[in-house]
Amino acid sequence: MPDTTLIIGGIVMLAAGTWLMRFAGATLGNRMALSENARKLLSDAATTLLFAVALGNTFYEGVQFAGIARVAGVAVALLLAWRQTPLILVILAAALVTALLRLAGIP
Repeated sequence: MPDTTLIIGGIVMLAAGTWLMRFAGATLGNRMALSENARKLLSDAATTLLFAVALGNTFYEGVQFAGIARVAGVAVALLLAWRQTPLILVILAAALVTALLRLAGIP
């Protein structure tokens, strides 16, 4: 079990970093003149970063493969989100698929 102090310290550091980025964006956003191409690139970079984190968490739990059940649950969520299903139904369906597969003995 990780040390509680390290976990709380990590949470505080992430919170401070998030706040500083928001503050810098609000402060510098009006002062810097960025081209439309640069704005689109920054927007795409944030989306790419979030996608990479989600992809890593889908397939791995720590250093081990997370299992087919989790991958199937995420696949169901992606399909339903693509079909523009309400978010609560996407979450419930993904959780249900994952739980049923794990109940059936599929890791």
